[in-house]
Amino acid sequence: MKKTNSANLIISLLTIATVSLVNFMPTSAVGATGTDDPNRVDGGTITYVHEQEPPCLWGGWVQQAYLSRQVFDYLISYGDDGQIKPWLATDWSESKDRKTITFHLRKDVVFTDGDKFNADAVVANYPAWEKGIGWHGFTYMKDFTKVDDATVELHLSEPNPEIYNILANGHYGFQSPKSIANNSSEQRCLTPVGTGPWRIEKWARGSGISFVRNDSYNWAPENARHNGPAYAQRLEWKFVPDATTRWGALISGEANIAYQPPSVQWKTAQEEFQTLTFVATGRPQGLSFNVARGPFTDQRLRQAFVYAIDRKRIVQAVFRGTVPYEGNGSLSKTTPLYLDVDEGYPFDTAKANKLLDEAGWTQRDANGYRIKDGKRLDARLPFNQAIINTEGATALQVIQDQVKAVGIKVDLIPLTQTEGFAGAYSKPEEKEISFGYWVWPSPNILDIVYNHQLNGRPNGNNTSFFNDPKVEAEIIDAQREADPKVRQQKFGTLQKWFDDQAIAIGVYNFTYNVAVAKNLKGLWQDQGNGLLNFYDAYFVKE
Repeated sequence: MKKTNSANLIISLLTIATVSLVNFMPTSAVGATGTDDPNRVDGGTITYVHEQEPPCLWGGWVQQAYLSRQVFDYLISYGDDGQIKPWLATDWSESKDRKTITFHLRKDVVFTDGDKFNADAVVANYPAWEKGIGWHGFTYMKDFTKVDDATVELHLSEPNPEIYNILANGHYGFQSPKSIANNSSEQRCLTPVGTGPWRIEKWARGSGISFVRNDSYNWAPENARHNGPAYAQRLEWKFVPDATTRWGALISGEANIAYQPPSVQWKTAQEEFQTLTFVATGRPQGLSFNVARGPFTDQRLRQAFVYAIDRKRIVQAVFRGTVPYEGNGSLSKTTPLYLDVDEGYPFDTAKANKLLDEAGWTQRDANGYRIKDGKRLDARLPFNQAIINTEGATALQVIQDQVKAVGIKVDLIPLTQTEGFAGAYSKPEEKEISFGYWVWPSPNILDIVYNHQLNGRPNGNNTSFFNDPKVEAEIIDAQREADPKVRQQKFGTLQKWFDDQAIAIGVYNFTYNVAVAKNLKGLWQDQGNGLLNFYDAYFVKE
Protein backbone atom coordinates (compact mmCIF):
# COMPACT_ATOMS: atom_id res chain seq x y z
CA MET A 1 0.00 0.00 0.00
CA LYS A 2 1.08 3.61 -0.53
CA LYS A 3 2.49 4.79 2.76
CA THR A 4 2.42 8.28 4.22
CA ASN A 5 5.51 9.64 5.93
CA SER A 6 4.63 8.05 9.23
CA ALA A 7 8.14 8.65 10.58
CA ASN A 8 7.37 12.36 10.54
CA LEU A 9 4.01 11.66 12.15
CA ILE A 10 5.73 9.75 14.96
CA ILE A 11 7.94 12.79 15.54
CA SER A 12 4.78 14.83 15.93
CA LEU A 13 3.50 12.25 18.39
CA LEU A 14 6.60 12.70 20.49
CA THR A 15 6.48 16.49 20.44
CA ILE A 16 2.77 17.24 20.60
CA ALA A 17 1.70 18.15 24.09
CA THR A 18 -2.02 18.33 23.69
CA VAL A 19 -4.68 18.73 21.03
CA SER A 20 -7.93 20.52 21.66
CA LEU A 21 -10.73 18.03 21.25
CA VAL A 22 -14.13 18.94 19.93
CA ASN A 23 -17.01 18.85 22.36
CA PHE A 24 -18.42 15.37 21.85
CA MET A 25 -21.71 16.11 23.46
CA PRO A 26 -24.15 15.41 20.62
CA THR A 27 -24.87 18.38 18.36
CA SER A 28 -28.19 17.26 17.01
CA ALA A 29 -29.40 20.14 14.82
CA VAL A 30 -28.37 23.33 13.05
CA GLY A 31 -30.49 26.47 12.95
CA ALA A 32 -34.04 27.17 13.99
CA THR A 33 -37.15 25.20 13.11
CA GLY A 34 -38.75 26.08 9.81
CA THR A 35 -42.20 26.58 11.30
CA ASP A 36 -41.13 29.75 13.12
CA ASP A 37 -38.40 31.09 10.83
CA PRO A 38 -39.59 34.15 8.85
CA ASN A 39 -36.58 33.79 6.51
CA ARG A 40 -37.50 30.26 5.40
CA VAL A 41 -37.51 29.69 1.64
CA ASP A 42 -39.65 26.77 0.51
CA GLY A 43 -38.41 24.48 -2.25
CA GLY A 44 -34.92 24.32 -3.67
CA THR A 45 -32.41 21.49 -4.02
CA ILE A 46 -30.21 20.30 -1.17
CA THR A 47 -26.90 18.85 -2.38
CA TYR A 48 -25.10 16.53 0.01
CA VAL A 49 -21.69 14.93 -0.61
CA HIS A 50 -21.23 11.58 1.11
CA GLU A 51 -18.29 9.17 1.18
CA GLN A 52 -19.36 5.56 0.62
CA GLU A 53 -21.72 4.20 -2.03
CA PRO A 54 -23.42 1.04 -0.71
CA PRO A 55 -24.55 -1.81 -2.97
CA CYS A 56 -28.24 -1.28 -2.14
CA LEU A 57 -30.29 1.47 -0.55
CA TRP A 58 -31.25 -0.71 2.40
CA GLY A 59 -29.61 -3.54 4.32
CA GLY A 60 -27.42 -4.15 7.38
CA TRP A 61 -24.63 -1.59 6.83
CA VAL A 62 -24.95 1.78 8.53
CA GLN A 63 -24.16 3.49 5.22
CA GLN A 64 -27.37 1.93 3.90
CA ALA A 65 -29.28 3.17 6.93
CA TYR A 66 -28.25 6.72 6.01
CA LEU A 67 -30.14 6.30 2.73
CA SER A 68 -33.01 4.21 4.05
CA ARG A 69 -33.82 6.93 6.56
CA GLN A 70 -34.84 9.24 3.70
CA VAL A 71 -37.22 6.82 1.94
CA PHE A 72 -38.66 4.67 4.71
CA ASP A 73 -40.56 5.32 7.90
CA TYR A 74 -40.30 3.30 11.11
CA LEU A 75 -42.53 2.10 13.93
CA ILE A 76 -40.78 4.40 16.41
CA SER A 77 -38.17 7.16 16.52
CA TYR A 78 -35.26 7.92 18.83
CA GLY A 79 -35.79 11.35 20.38
CA ASP A 80 -33.19 13.98 21.21
CA ASP A 81 -33.84 13.33 24.90
CA GLY A 82 -32.99 9.65 24.52
CA GLN A 83 -36.63 8.63 24.78
CA ILE A 84 -38.42 6.53 22.17
CA LYS A 85 -41.11 8.51 20.32
CA PRO A 86 -44.18 7.39 18.34
CA TRP A 87 -44.00 7.28 14.57
CA LEU A 88 -45.94 4.72 12.53
CA ALA A 89 -46.85 3.14 15.86
CA THR A 90 -48.93 5.37 18.11
CA ASP A 91 -48.31 3.38 21.29
CA TRP A 92 -47.09 -0.02 22.49
CA SER A 93 -47.03 -2.35 25.49
CA GLU A 94 -45.00 -5.36 26.66
CA SER A 95 -46.06 -8.75 28.00
CA LYS A 96 -44.97 -9.79 31.49
CA ASP A 97 -42.21 -12.04 30.14
CA ARG A 98 -40.94 -9.12 27.99
CA LYS A 99 -40.98 -11.31 24.88
CA THR A 100 -44.11 -9.91 23.19
CA ILE A 101 -44.62 -6.26 22.26
CA THR A 102 -47.99 -5.05 20.99
CA PHE A 103 -47.87 -2.06 18.62
CA HIS A 104 -50.90 0.01 17.64
CA LEU A 105 -50.50 1.57 14.19
CA ARG A 106 -51.49 4.79 12.50
CA LYS A 107 -54.35 4.41 10.05
CA ASP A 108 -53.57 7.27 7.63
CA VAL A 109 -50.20 6.22 6.16
CA VAL A 110 -49.79 5.44 2.45
CA PHE A 111 -46.81 4.19 0.44
CA THR A 112 -45.73 6.25 -2.55
CA ASP A 113 -47.15 3.58 -4.91
CA GLY A 114 -50.59 3.91 -3.29
CA ASP A 115 -50.34 0.79 -1.14
CA LYS A 116 -51.69 1.19 2.39
CA PHE A 117 -49.58 0.84 5.52
CA ASN A 118 -51.30 -1.47 8.02
CA ALA A 119 -50.71 -4.66 9.98
CA ASP A 120 -50.48 -6.71 6.77
CA ALA A 121 -47.69 -4.41 5.57
CA VAL A 122 -45.74 -4.91 8.80
CA VAL A 123 -46.06 -8.69 8.57
CA ALA A 124 -45.08 -8.65 4.86
CA ASN A 125 -41.84 -6.78 5.61
CA TYR A 126 -40.51 -9.20 8.20
CA PRO A 127 -39.24 -11.86 5.73
CA ALA A 128 -37.42 -9.12 3.82
CA TRP A 129 -35.67 -8.09 7.04
CA GLU A 130 -34.69 -11.67 7.79
CA LYS A 131 -33.22 -12.13 4.33
CA GLY A 132 -31.70 -8.69 3.78
CA ILE A 133 -30.14 -7.87 7.17
CA GLY A 134 -27.33 -10.29 7.88
CA TRP A 135 -27.15 -9.73 11.64
CA HIS A 136 -30.94 -9.79 12.13
CA GLY A 137 -30.75 -12.87 14.38
CA PHE A 138 -29.01 -10.85 17.10
CA THR A 139 -32.09 -8.66 17.55
CA TYR A 140 -33.86 -11.74 19.02
CA MET A 141 -36.91 -10.96 16.86
CA LYS A 142 -38.87 -14.05 15.80
CA ASP A 143 -41.82 -12.65 13.84
CA PHE A 144 -44.76 -10.26 13.68
CA THR A 145 -48.34 -11.45 13.89
CA LYS A 146 -51.44 -9.50 12.96
CA VAL A 147 -54.00 -8.85 15.68
CA ASP A 148 -56.24 -6.60 13.58
CA ASP A 149 -55.71 -4.12 10.74
CA ALA A 150 -54.12 -1.57 13.07
CA THR A 151 -52.43 -3.85 15.65
CA VAL A 152 -49.43 -6.18 15.46
CA GLU A 153 -47.50 -8.26 17.96
CA LEU A 154 -43.72 -8.57 17.79
CA HIS A 155 -42.39 -11.83 19.27
CA LEU A 156 -38.87 -12.13 20.69
CA SER A 157 -36.81 -15.20 21.56
CA GLU A 158 -35.08 -13.25 24.37
CA PRO A 159 -36.05 -10.11 26.31
CA ASN A 160 -34.38 -7.13 24.69
CA PRO A 161 -34.67 -3.78 26.48
CA GLU A 162 -32.95 -2.08 23.52
CA ILE A 163 -35.31 -3.52 20.89
CA TYR A 164 -36.88 -0.06 20.59
CA ASN A 165 -33.48 1.51 19.80
CA ILE A 166 -32.95 -1.20 17.18
CA LEU A 167 -36.34 -0.70 15.53
CA ALA A 168 -35.61 3.03 15.30
CA ASN A 169 -32.04 2.75 14.03
CA GLY A 170 -32.55 3.10 10.28
CA HIS A 171 -32.50 -0.54 9.17
CA TYR A 172 -36.06 -1.57 9.99
CA GLY A 173 -38.07 0.64 7.64
CA PHE A 174 -41.11 -0.47 5.69
CA GLN A 175 -41.41 -1.17 1.99
CA SER A 176 -44.65 -1.38 0.07
CA PRO A 177 -46.02 -4.96 0.16
CA LYS A 178 -46.96 -4.53 -3.49
CA SER A 179 -43.36 -3.73 -4.37
CA ILE A 180 -42.01 -6.63 -2.28
CA ALA A 181 -44.30 -9.01 -4.16
CA ASN A 182 -43.96 -7.63 -7.68
CA ASN A 183 -40.74 -5.66 -8.13
CA SER A 184 -37.49 -7.24 -9.26
CA SER A 185 -34.60 -7.70 -6.82
CA GLU A 186 -32.75 -4.88 -8.60
CA GLN A 187 -35.73 -2.55 -8.20
CA ARG A 188 -36.02 -3.41 -4.50
CA CYS A 189 -32.28 -2.74 -4.16
CA LEU A 190 -31.99 0.54 -6.07
CA THR A 191 -35.47 2.07 -5.97
CA PRO A 192 -37.43 0.60 -3.05
CA VAL A 193 -40.88 2.02 -2.32
CA GLY A 194 -41.49 3.49 1.12
CA THR A 195 -43.79 5.88 2.96
CA GLY A 196 -41.03 8.40 3.76
CA PRO A 197 -40.62 12.10 2.99
CA TRP A 198 -38.51 11.39 -0.10
CA ARG A 199 -38.81 9.01 -3.03
CA ILE A 200 -36.06 7.94 -5.40
CA GLU A 201 -36.09 9.43 -8.86
CA LYS A 202 -32.84 7.90 -10.11
CA TRP A 203 -29.69 6.17 -8.87
CA ALA A 204 -26.71 6.83 -11.16
CA ARG A 205 -24.12 4.27 -10.09
CA GLY A 206 -20.79 5.82 -9.21
CA SER A 207 -22.31 9.29 -9.09
CA GLY A 208 -25.31 9.73 -6.82
CA ILE A 209 -29.00 9.41 -6.07
CA SER A 210 -31.68 11.95 -6.93
CA PHE A 211 -34.54 12.16 -4.42
CA VAL A 212 -37.75 14.13 -4.91
CA ARG A 213 -40.16 15.25 -2.23
CA ASN A 214 -43.15 13.09 -1.33
CA ASP A 215 -45.86 15.76 -1.49
CA SER A 216 -48.37 13.50 0.30
CA TYR A 217 -46.21 13.09 3.39
CA ASN A 218 -48.08 13.91 6.60
CA TRP A 219 -46.96 11.43 9.29
CA ALA A 220 -43.62 12.64 10.61
CA PRO A 221 -42.33 11.22 13.92
CA GLU A 222 -43.17 13.05 17.12
CA ASN A 223 -39.62 14.41 17.42
CA ALA A 224 -39.58 15.96 13.93
CA ARG A 225 -39.55 19.74 13.75
CA HIS A 226 -42.66 19.96 11.55
CA ASN A 227 -45.31 17.82 9.87
CA GLY A 228 -46.31 17.72 6.23
CA PRO A 229 -44.06 17.48 3.14
CA ALA A 230 -40.34 18.26 3.32
CA TYR A 231 -39.43 21.93 2.93
CA ALA A 232 -36.96 21.34 0.08
CA GLN A 233 -38.16 20.07 -3.30
CA ARG A 234 -35.19 17.87 -4.14
CA LEU A 235 -32.26 16.12 -2.46
CA GLU A 236 -29.16 15.33 -4.51
CA TRP A 237 -27.01 12.75 -2.73
CA LYS A 238 -23.55 12.61 -4.30
CA PHE A 239 -20.97 9.88 -3.68
CA VAL A 240 -17.53 11.48 -3.33
CA PRO A 241 -14.98 9.11 -1.75
CA ASP A 242 -12.21 11.71 -1.32
CA ALA A 243 -12.55 13.94 1.76
CA THR A 244 -10.63 16.83 0.21
CA THR A 245 -12.92 16.82 -2.81
CA ARG A 246 -15.99 16.82 -0.56
CA TRP A 247 -14.56 19.78 1.32
CA GLY A 248 -13.87 21.58 -1.92
CA ALA A 249 -17.48 21.06 -3.04
CA LEU A 250 -18.71 22.66 0.18
CA ILE A 251 -16.46 25.71 0.14
CA SER A 252 -17.15 26.34 -3.56
CA GLY A 253 -20.92 26.21 -3.00
CA GLU A 254 -21.35 23.16 -5.21
CA ALA A 255 -22.63 21.29 -2.13
CA ASN A 256 -24.60 22.45 0.91
CA ILE A 257 -23.49 19.67 3.24
CA ALA A 258 -20.25 17.67 3.44
CA TYR A 259 -19.82 14.39 5.28
CA GLN A 260 -16.54 13.78 7.16
CA PRO A 261 -14.46 16.78 6.09
CA PRO A 262 -10.68 16.30 6.36
CA SER A 263 -9.60 16.50 9.99
CA VAL A 264 -7.12 19.23 9.11
CA GLN A 265 -10.07 21.39 7.99
CA TRP A 266 -12.40 20.75 10.93
CA LYS A 267 -11.42 23.84 12.87
CA THR A 268 -12.11 25.94 9.77
CA ALA A 269 -15.42 24.14 9.32
CA GLN A 270 -16.43 25.07 12.86
CA GLU A 271 -15.51 28.71 12.24
CA GLU A 272 -16.99 29.20 8.76
CA PHE A 273 -19.87 26.69 8.60
CA GLN A 274 -22.35 24.98 10.86
CA THR A 275 -21.25 21.58 12.15
CA LEU A 276 -22.83 18.42 13.50
CA THR A 277 -21.04 15.66 15.41
CA PHE A 278 -22.26 12.26 16.53
CA VAL A 279 -20.24 9.49 18.21
CA ALA A 280 -21.68 6.21 16.95
CA THR A 281 -23.07 3.62 19.32
CA GLY A 282 -21.90 0.02 19.13
CA ARG A 283 -18.27 -0.98 18.84
CA PRO A 284 -15.50 1.55 18.15
CA GLN A 285 -12.78 1.39 15.55
CA GLY A 286 -10.58 -1.16 17.24
CA LEU A 287 -8.19 -4.06 16.94
CA SER A 288 -9.50 -7.63 17.29
CA PHE A 289 -6.93 -10.38 17.76
CA ASN A 290 -7.36 -13.86 16.28
CA VAL A 291 -7.64 -16.03 19.40
CA ALA A 292 -8.40 -19.23 17.49
CA ARG A 293 -5.00 -19.78 15.87
CA GLY A 294 -1.64 -18.11 15.45
CA PRO A 295 0.55 -16.14 17.87
CA PHE A 296 -2.24 -14.12 19.47
CA THR A 297 -3.78 -17.17 21.07
CA ASP A 298 -1.24 -16.24 23.78
CA GLN A 299 -2.70 -13.51 25.99
CA ARG A 300 0.78 -12.15 26.69
CA LEU A 301 1.32 -11.35 23.03
CA ARG A 302 -2.01 -9.57 22.79
CA GLN A 303 -1.23 -7.48 25.84
CA ALA A 304 2.29 -6.78 24.60
CA PHE A 305 0.90 -5.45 21.31
CA VAL A 306 -1.41 -3.07 23.17
CA TYR A 307 1.29 -1.80 25.53
CA ALA A 308 3.53 -1.14 22.50
CA ILE A 309 1.21 1.43 20.92
CA ASP A 310 0.53 4.94 22.17
CA ARG A 311 -3.14 4.91 21.23
CA LYS A 312 -4.17 8.22 22.79
CA ARG A 313 -1.45 10.25 21.11
CA ILE A 314 -1.95 8.49 17.78
CA VAL A 315 -5.60 9.48 17.77
CA GLN A 316 -4.75 13.06 18.78
CA ALA A 317 -2.07 13.44 16.11
CA VAL A 318 -3.89 11.79 13.21
CA PHE A 319 -7.41 13.11 13.77
CA ARG A 320 -6.50 16.51 15.25
CA GLY A 321 -9.28 16.42 17.81
CA THR A 322 -12.13 15.47 15.45
CA VAL A 323 -12.75 12.03 16.98
CA PRO A 324 -12.35 10.85 20.58
CA TYR A 325 -9.95 8.17 21.76
CA GLU A 326 -11.61 4.95 22.87
CA GLY A 327 -9.92 2.32 25.03
CA ASN A 328 -12.85 -0.09 25.20
CA GLY A 329 -12.69 -2.56 22.30
CA SER A 330 -16.20 -3.88 22.90
CA LEU A 331 -18.48 -0.84 23.38
CA SER A 332 -18.21 2.79 22.32
CA LYS A 333 -18.81 5.68 24.72
CA THR A 334 -22.39 6.36 23.59
CA THR A 335 -23.62 2.76 23.88
CA PRO A 336 -25.96 1.94 26.78
CA LEU A 337 -24.17 0.36 29.77
CA TYR A 338 -20.70 1.37 28.49
CA LEU A 339 -17.73 0.81 30.82
CA ASP A 340 -14.86 3.31 30.70
CA VAL A 341 -11.50 1.51 30.46
CA ASP A 342 -9.58 4.37 28.85
CA GLU A 343 -6.82 4.28 31.46
CA GLY A 344 -6.01 0.61 30.84
CA TYR A 345 -2.91 -0.46 28.90
CA PRO A 346 -0.90 2.78 28.97
CA PHE A 347 1.93 3.10 26.46
CA ASP A 348 4.77 1.04 27.98
CA THR A 349 7.34 -0.53 25.67
CA ALA A 350 9.30 -1.97 28.61
CA LYS A 351 6.25 -3.95 29.70
CA ALA A 352 5.59 -5.00 26.10
CA ASN A 353 9.16 -6.30 25.73
CA LYS A 354 8.96 -8.13 29.07
CA LEU A 355 5.74 -9.92 28.06
CA LEU A 356 7.21 -10.94 24.70
CA ASP A 357 10.33 -12.28 26.40
CA GLU A 358 8.21 -14.24 28.89
CA ALA A 359 6.30 -15.77 25.99
CA GLY A 360 9.54 -17.11 24.53
CA TRP A 361 9.99 -14.65 21.67
CA THR A 362 13.52 -13.74 22.73
CA GLN A 363 15.48 -13.92 19.47
CA ARG A 364 15.59 -11.20 16.78
CA ASP A 365 16.26 -11.34 13.06
CA ALA A 366 18.43 -8.87 11.13
CA ASN A 367 15.50 -6.44 10.87
CA GLY A 368 14.76 -6.51 14.58
CA TYR A 369 11.68 -8.73 14.38
CA ARG A 370 11.23 -11.38 17.04
CA ILE A 371 11.69 -15.08 16.27
CA LYS A 372 10.60 -18.22 18.09
CA ASP A 373 11.22 -21.79 16.92
CA GLY A 374 12.43 -20.43 13.60
CA LYS A 375 9.24 -18.41 12.93
CA ARG A 376 9.02 -14.64 12.78
CA LEU A 377 6.40 -12.82 14.84
CA ASP A 378 4.31 -11.74 11.88
CA ALA A 379 0.72 -10.45 11.87
CA ARG A 380 -1.47 -9.84 8.81
CA LEU A 381 -3.94 -6.99 9.25
CA PRO A 382 -6.39 -6.61 6.35
CA PHE A 383 -8.69 -3.58 6.42
CA ASN A 384 -11.64 -2.53 4.29
CA GLN A 385 -11.04 0.92 2.82
CA ALA A 386 -14.82 1.52 2.74
CA ILE A 387 -14.75 1.29 6.55
CA ILE A 388 -11.28 2.68 7.30
CA ASN A 389 -10.70 6.04 5.62
CA THR A 390 -7.30 7.51 4.73
CA GLU A 391 -6.84 8.98 8.20
CA GLY A 392 -7.68 5.63 9.77
CA ALA A 393 -5.14 4.00 7.44
CA THR A 394 -2.53 6.50 8.63
CA ALA A 395 -3.28 5.52 12.23
CA LEU A 396 -2.70 1.88 11.29
CA GLN A 397 0.64 2.79 9.71
CA VAL A 398 1.75 4.45 12.94
CA ILE A 399 0.64 1.37 14.89
CA GLN A 400 2.64 -0.74 12.44
CA ASP A 401 5.76 1.36 13.10
CA GLN A 402 5.33 1.43 16.88
CA VAL A 403 4.99 -2.34 17.32
CA LYS A 404 8.05 -2.82 15.11
CA ALA A 405 10.03 -1.21 17.93
CA VAL A 406 9.26 -4.21 20.16
CA GLY A 407 9.80 -6.75 17.38
CA ILE A 408 6.34 -7.37 15.93
CA LYS A 409 5.93 -7.27 12.15
CA VAL A 410 2.51 -6.10 10.94
CA ASP A 411 1.56 -6.53 7.29
CA LEU A 412 -1.20 -4.05 6.37
CA ILE A 413 -3.45 -5.34 3.59
CA PRO A 414 -5.86 -2.72 2.16
CA LEU A 415 -9.06 -4.14 0.64
CA THR A 416 -11.52 -2.50 -1.70
CA GLN A 417 -15.18 -2.30 -0.69
CA THR A 418 -15.97 -5.13 -3.11
CA GLU A 419 -13.18 -7.33 -1.75
CA GLY A 420 -14.07 -6.63 1.85
CA PHE A 421 -17.77 -7.37 1.50
CA ALA A 422 -17.04 -10.45 -0.62
CA GLY A 423 -15.21 -11.95 2.36
CA ALA A 424 -11.56 -11.53 1.40
CA TYR A 425 -9.21 -12.29 4.30
CA SER A 426 -12.12 -13.19 6.57
CA LYS A 427 -11.08 -16.73 7.61
CA PRO A 428 -9.03 -17.48 10.74
CA GLU A 429 -6.17 -18.87 8.65
CA GLU A 430 -5.99 -15.64 6.62
CA LYS A 431 -5.31 -13.00 9.28
CA GLU A 432 -4.01 -12.43 12.78
CA ILE A 433 -5.60 -9.03 13.49
CA SER A 434 -8.77 -7.27 12.31
CA PHE A 435 -9.66 -3.59 12.45
CA GLY A 436 -13.11 -2.04 12.17
CA TYR A 437 -16.26 -0.76 13.85
CA TRP A 438 -19.85 -1.92 14.26
CA VAL A 439 -22.72 0.53 14.73
CA TRP A 440 -25.31 -0.86 17.14
CA PRO A 441 -27.49 0.81 19.81
CA SER A 442 -27.31 -1.90 22.47
CA PRO A 443 -24.79 -3.59 24.80
CA ASN A 444 -25.70 -6.91 23.21
CA ILE A 445 -23.15 -5.86 20.59
CA LEU A 446 -21.12 -8.33 22.69
CA ASP A 447 -23.34 -11.12 21.38
CA ILE A 448 -22.87 -9.92 17.79
CA VAL A 449 -19.07 -9.69 17.88
CA TYR A 450 -18.19 -12.58 20.22
CA ASN A 451 -20.78 -15.29 19.54
CA HIS A 452 -19.13 -17.94 17.40
CA GLN A 453 -22.34 -18.80 15.53
CA LEU A 454 -25.20 -17.07 13.75
CA ASN A 455 -28.14 -19.19 12.66
CA GLY A 456 -26.07 -22.34 13.10
CA ARG A 457 -23.18 -21.13 10.94
CA PRO A 458 -19.85 -19.40 11.75
CA ASN A 459 -20.53 -15.80 12.72
CA GLY A 460 -18.68 -13.52 10.31
CA ASN A 461 -19.08 -10.59 12.70
CA ASN A 462 -16.82 -12.37 15.20
CA THR A 463 -13.49 -11.22 13.79
CA SER A 464 -11.51 -12.44 16.81
CA PHE A 465 -12.94 -15.96 16.24
CA PHE A 466 -13.67 -16.09 19.96
CA ASN A 467 -15.43 -19.29 21.05
CA ASP A 468 -16.21 -19.79 24.73
CA PRO A 469 -19.69 -21.19 25.50
CA LYS A 470 -19.39 -20.16 29.15
CA VAL A 471 -18.76 -16.50 28.32
CA GLU A 472 -21.38 -16.54 25.57
CA ALA A 473 -23.88 -17.81 28.15
CA GLU A 474 -22.92 -14.96 30.46
CA ILE A 475 -23.65 -12.47 27.67
CA ILE A 476 -27.14 -13.91 27.18
CA ASP A 477 -27.65 -13.95 30.95
CA ALA A 478 -26.81 -10.23 31.09
CA GLN A 479 -29.17 -9.62 28.20
CA ARG A 480 -32.01 -11.41 30.02
CA GLU A 481 -31.47 -9.63 33.33
CA ALA A 482 -34.60 -7.70 34.33
CA ASP A 483 -33.04 -5.55 37.08
CA PRO A 484 -31.38 -2.52 35.38
CA LYS A 485 -28.66 -2.13 38.01
CA VAL A 486 -27.76 -5.82 37.98
CA ARG A 487 -27.82 -5.82 34.18
CA GLN A 488 -25.38 -2.92 34.10
CA GLN A 489 -23.09 -4.71 36.54
CA LYS A 490 -23.14 -7.89 34.44
CA PHE A 491 -22.36 -6.10 31.20
CA GLY A 492 -19.65 -4.12 32.99
CA THR A 493 -18.02 -7.32 34.24
CA LEU A 494 -18.05 -8.73 30.71
CA GLN A 495 -16.48 -5.60 29.20
CA LYS A 496 -13.76 -5.64 31.85
CA TRP A 497 -13.05 -9.33 31.17
CA PHE A 498 -12.69 -8.82 27.42
CA ASP A 499 -10.40 -5.85 28.06
CA ASP A 500 -8.26 -7.76 30.59
CA GLN A 501 -7.93 -10.60 28.11
CA ALA A 502 -7.03 -8.08 25.35
CA ILE A 503 -9.21 -9.96 22.89
CA ALA A 504 -10.27 -6.66 21.35
CA ILE A 505 -8.99 -3.18 22.20
CA GLY A 506 -10.30 0.19 21.16
CA VAL A 507 -8.47 2.92 19.26
CA TYR A 508 -11.00 5.64 18.37
CA ASN A 509 -14.73 6.10 18.24
CA PHE A 510 -16.43 6.03 14.86
CA THR A 511 -17.69 9.61 14.63
CA TYR A 512 -19.97 11.32 12.10
CA ASN A 513 -18.76 14.85 11.47
CA VAL A 514 -20.80 16.99 9.08
CA ALA A 515 -20.23 20.57 7.86
CA VAL A 516 -23.28 22.55 6.71
CA ALA A 517 -23.59 25.77 4.72
CA LYS A 518 -24.88 28.71 6.75
CA ASN A 519 -27.90 29.29 4.49
CA LEU A 520 -29.29 25.81 5.23
CA LYS A 521 -31.12 25.37 8.54
CA GLY A 522 -33.05 22.61 10.27
CA LEU A 523 -30.76 19.67 9.44
CA TRP A 524 -30.50 17.23 12.35
CA GLN A 525 -29.03 13.89 13.32
CA ASP A 526 -31.15 11.37 15.16
CA GLN A 527 -29.60 10.48 18.49
CA GLY A 528 -29.94 6.72 18.16
CA ASN A 529 -27.77 6.18 15.09
CA GLY A 530 -26.61 9.63 14.02
CA LEU A 531 -28.56 9.48 10.76
CA LEU A 532 -29.01 12.79 8.96
CA ASN A 533 -32.60 14.02 8.62
CA PHE A 534 -33.08 16.23 5.56
CA TYR A 535 -36.86 16.35 5.99
CA ASP A 536 -36.79 19.43 8.25
CA ALA A 537 -33.94 21.15 6.38
CA TYR A 538 -34.69 24.41 4.58
CA PHE A 539 -32.93 27.32 2.92
CA VAL A 540 -33.09 30.87 4.27
CA LYS A 541 -32.99 34.21 2.49
CA GLU A 542 -29.47 35.56 2.03
